Parts: sequence; structure tokens; C-alpha cells
Amino acid sequence: MARDERILAIDIGAASIKLCEFEFDKGSSINLALFAYREYEEELSEGTRMNVVSGLLRQMLAEGGFRARKALISLSGQTALMRFSRLPVVSYDKKAIRQLAEFEATNNIPFPINEVIWDYQLIVSPEAETIDVLSVVIKNEIVEQFTRAVMQVGLEPILVDVAPAACFNAARANGLGTDECVIIVNIGGRATNLLFAEGDRFFARNIPTAGNSITQQIAKEFGIGLPEAEELKRRHGFVALGGAYAEPESETAASVSKIIRTVMARLHGEISRSINVYRAQQKGGKPVKMYLTGGSSTLNYCDKFFEEKLGIPVEYFNPFTVVNLLPSVDRARLGEVAHMFSETIGLGLRYGSQCPIEFSLVPAAIQRQQNLSKKKPFFVISGLTILLTLGAFWFSVDETRKLYDAANAKMEPIHLELDTKWKTITGPEGAASSQLSQFNALGDLMLQRARWASVYNEIYRLKPNNLWINSIKPIYSEVTPYEPETVDLPSAMAEGGMMGGGMMGGGMFDGGSGGGMMMGNADPMAAEGAVPIAGLEIIGTCVMPYPDAKSMAWSATMGDRIEFDGIFQLEPKAAPASEEAPAAAEGEGETADAEAKPAEAPVELTPAQQKAKEEREAYARLRKSILSSQSPELAFEAALRQSPLFDADPTMTAITINSEIYSYPLERFGMVGRKSSRARAFKLQVKFLASLEVYNIPPPGLVRAGMGMDGGSPGGMMEPGEH
Repeated sequence: MARDERILAIDIGAASIKLCEFEFDKGSSINLALFAYREYEEELSEGTRMNVVSGLLRQMLAEGGFRARKALISLSGQTALMRFSRLPVVSYDKKAIRQLAEFEATNNIPFPINEVIWDYQLIVSPEAETIDVLSVVIKNEIVEQFTRAVMQVGLEPILVDVAPAACFNAARANGLGTDECVIIVNIGGRATNLLFAEGDRFFARNIPTAGNSITQQIAKEFGIGLPEAEELKRRHGFVALGGAYAEPESETAASVSKIIRTVMARLHGEISRSINVYRAQQKGGKPVKMYLTGGSSTLNYCDKFFEEKLGIPVEYFNPFTVVNLLPSVDRARLGEVAHMFSETIGLGLRYGSQCPIEFSLVPAAIQRQQNLSKKKPFFVISGLTILLTLGAFWFSVDETRKLYDAANAKMEPIHLELDTKWKTITGPEGAASSQLSQFNALGDLMLQRARWASVYNEIYRLKPNNLWINSIKPIYSEVTPYEPETVDLPSAMAEGGMMGGGMMGGGMFDGGSGGGMMMGNADPMAAEGAVPIAGLEIIGTCVMPYPDAKSMAWSATMGDRIEFDGIFQLEPKAAPASEEAPAAAEGEGETADAEAKPAEAPVELTPAQQKAKEEREAYARLRKSILSSQSPELAFEAALRQSPLFDADPTMTAITINSEIYSYPLERFGMVGRKSSRARAFKLQVKFLASLEVYNIPPPGLVRAGMGMDGGSPGGMMEPGEH
């Protein structure tokens, strides 16, 4: 324990406060540095005791020059309730004994357990057959008021004890009751604490007869107030010896001494009964000596009175024999009041050594604060450890950074040299990559060009010789299902000619620029870049060169099959089912269906539905007649569906044939000497199975021309085989 570590022992009695400041050296010896004693100027009550105690403490600390901040507190035995109980000695372990002791202690508490602060102590004698359980109880309110009073003056309460236990510890430290039974009588202002010390045994009793009882009796006998009675007690007070002893000359002193003797006689009676109880119940021995202590024990002849009554030696208890007195102590003043400081000496012993009775009545809030204070050094050490660890880590990081910086400085010239070489390498590589990208783009353009050539070759390979293709228009983005319809040929077609303003200028095949009947209103070719093409719209004419021909006979000379490997990525295509059966088979099928199906009730149709039905029936009749005549248009449609380039779905690759056959002179087309012929128009939709694109990159200021893909009016009739 470090030198100059000081603690302050405070005995808060019922009538006064005693202070002792102790200093502990490395050898754990107790040194008294300062002491003080002061009585209250007013009576303590439940509402005033905290303010009275804090005010008197502040005054005493200022006048005495006390420096200690840690405080040990002893409370009057009158505020506490001490109970003794006994447990039989059996083969219980320590845990079971403590559980029984706690149960026994709580049974002796006459208040709700949440309203009190309590503790207990086991007192075991080697030769005893029982274990004594000493329990002490104080109400929460009392302890909290006194501890707050101590904290208000800047002190830190670290221990709360009761006066009887502190006095007993001081007596045992001074060797009282070690080999024999002695009693210590602490006569205070409001109560007397009677203590039995016999080896390891301890027994205590609080007797409500003390100095204030004498004052009250004097006031009653003289008919005066308590302050006047207290003054008479202090001026004339002594214990009358009685018997042959001469009385004092002053009648007042004689009367006061007799009153004091009467009260002391009552106290003697309580002490005698307590001795009998101790010997009978606690199996204790007969006291062989009595020690007096406390403020009211200073009355003259008090020791002589108890020697006469008890028949045993009586001495005043001097607790300072175990304490070293520092030069700062007023020894003369201390000798006058030494017998009043047994509780403060007991508190000092609790801090510096282990004592027989150790109660702890500190409130829970202060205990938590104390536990935290005990852990503060560990927190500080932990914080310092963390700081040292972080410092070491930072030092290591800094050293590593320096090593990296040195290595980087050495590598910098090498990096610069390598960067220069790398740029020398990557420059041509970047140029080559750019040229490769341009080459790939040109390759894609050439591939698209080859694809369109393959598409045109395939169309003209499959086209019968009697069919002329007037125009081919692209279908952008998506091909919609095609619904064939019957369309009447405009009269202008026959009058104006096939290539004039008739059929191609505003007739039934007029689809407008950019896709005709299959297209939307917006022109995708207005934007530059790649434009996806989903299909084609083919407009043409079936020509019969001989006017006396009775039927639309036709001939076809298909070329060799074109291989598309490397141009298109196509999957194997299943052969399409025949869309139409021969006319005879159709007739038989209709008859069979009519015979098989039961008659259905007629369904009422709307005008629009009725019109659509009539158009479908007319087109069916037309198609049936064309099939019966071996139409080249339908043969062209079937050949396109079988091609690997076009969709075989009848709703995607389909044809519309005009119902009107018209005549035109061949001389208009440069065929001099040729006869007039007859013809009919058709329009065909096909859907691609492979993706095709058109790249629109018009030169600045140049207007886009037709070239067969702009959707405008064709520049002339395309002869068979012409691309």
C-alpha cells in the first residue's frame, strides 16, 4: 500500500460526529493524522438529518484541514437492527451453509426486503456445536440520506458499517476478550451498545438508556427544558455513590447526581439481564471485566458505580493503542476524548486489515460506482495496450511504406523505359486493331451484299417463265400474318397498260413508299446505319403470249439448287404439308365432311362478318379454279415455301391473285411483230428465315434513288432472270 494514502473515518452518531484521518504506509500500519469531534446544534429528524450532517461535516473538514477523499462511514446502533440466530453444525458444504444463513437472516428482517439494506456474518467457534448468524438491517432511506450527506461535501463513501461492529473490531484489535469474556459498554447520546467479546464469540445488544435519558429525567424533575437540563448535567453531573459517601454541598448537584444514579441503575439492570441472556442462550462465560466508552461514559464515578454493582473491574477503553500518532495530532486534546473514538478506529482497521466482523451496507448505486472504479485501472491498462499495439502497427506500416518507397524509386527508371517500349508496341497494335475493325465492317457489308444476291437468285430460280416480276419491296422489322383477299383489277390497268399509271401507279398494289401493304407509315431508311429486313413484297404479272390460248398454261425451267453454306446460317427445314388438295379431292372432302357433320343451326352474322365470309368464299372459288388450271402463281408460292430461305408458314409466305384477266399489246414493250397477250396481276409476301440488313449510308447532298429497294415506283419491268 502506497505511503500517504489517506482515508477518512466518519462516525455519525445520534448526538455527534467524530472524524479520524488515517494514513497508511507500505507496512500497512495505521497512522492517525487528524481527528475532530463536534456535537449537533439541533436535533436530528427524518427531514433534517441529511442537511444537518452535511452542514456540520463541511464545517469540520474546513476547520480541521482534512485532505482524504475516500470515506468510511459508521452509523449509530440505534438506526440498525441486529439479530442473532443459530444453525446446527452438520456436514453441509460452505455453499449450503451460506444459503441457510441467508434464509435465516431474511426471516429475521421485520421490513419488506426491498425497503432495507442488509448483510450477515457467520460466527463459528471451533468447539461449538452450532453456527451463529449475525444479521444487521437498516432502512434504505436512512443509509441513502447519510451517504448523500457525505457525498455533498465532496467525499466518496466506500464503506458503510454500524457502530457496534466497528467498536467490536477495535476492541479485538486491542486484545480485549481474547482469552476471557469481557463486556464493552458504549454509552452514547440516545442509546447504549452492550458488546460481549469472548474468543471468537460476539454478542451485542442495543439498550435505549443513555445520556439523553438522564437529560430528560433532569428536565422532568426540575421542570425545565431540555437545553437547561443538559447544561445542569454537564455542570453538576456525576453518579452518586450512595451509602456512606458524603453528598456534595450544592443541593442542585446532589439532586442531579441522584437522578443520574437512578438512570444508571436502570442501565445496570439492563446490563445484568443481558449478561444472563448471553450466558443462558449463547452459552457464554461470565464477564470478568468491563470497558467503558462513549460520550456519556465520562460522567464522574461512572466506572466506580458499575464496579460496585457488577463486582468486576471497570476500565475506560482506549482504542488508540493500535494506531500510530503522527506529529500533527494534538495529544492532550486526544487524551480528553480518546474513549469516544472506538468506532472510528474500527473503521480504520476495516480499510487496512481483515477484521472479525465485516458488514457492507453500501447502497447498490454506490456499489456499482465502486465496482466501476475498481475496473478503471484495467480499462486504463487495456487502453494503453491498444494504443501501444496501434503504435507498433503504425510504426510497422510506416517502415513498410518506406521500404516500398525505396523500391519504387529504384524501379521508376525501369518503369519509364518499359512504358516507352510498351507504347512502341501498342501504337502499331492499336492501328492494326482499327484496320481490322474496318476490315470486319467491310466484310460484313460484302456478306450482306452476297446475301441479297443469293436472295434474288433464289427468287428468280424458283419463278416460272410465264411470271414477270414488276417490283420487290422490303418489309422492315417484322412480318405480320398475311390474310389473302379478293381484289378487283382497276380499269386503268387494262387501259393504261401494265407499266403505265394503272396497276403500279395507284391500283390495288399501291403500298406507298417503303413497303406497300405490309409496311407502316414511317420510313426506316430515313435513318443511317443498318436496317433489319424481315421479308419481301413481290408484285408481278402472269403473262399468256397467245391470245387464242384457252387456258393459263405455263412452263418452268428451274436452275440448279443454290448452296447457301457460308452465306446464311440455316437449320434443316421440314417439308411443308400441301396447302391445297386437288380440286377433285377437295370436292370429295367437302362431301364427306357434309355427310359426317350433323347439320348446324344457322348463326346470325354481323354485316362486317357477312362481308368477310363472302370474300373468303369468293377467294376460295377463285383459288379452286386456279388450281384446276395449274396456275403458275401458286406453283411459285409453293416453290418459295419449300426454299430454305423463306418461311413455309402459309400465313407468312402467301399470295394474292387478281381475278381479272386483261389484254395488252406487246409492241409497247418493244416486241414488234408480237401479238397481244393476256395477263393477270399477283402480289406475294415472303418471310425470311435468316436475318438480313440494308446499310443506309447516303453521301452528303445526294438524294436516295430507287434501286429496286426504296419502295417507290419501279423504273421498268424486270425481265425473267434480270436482277
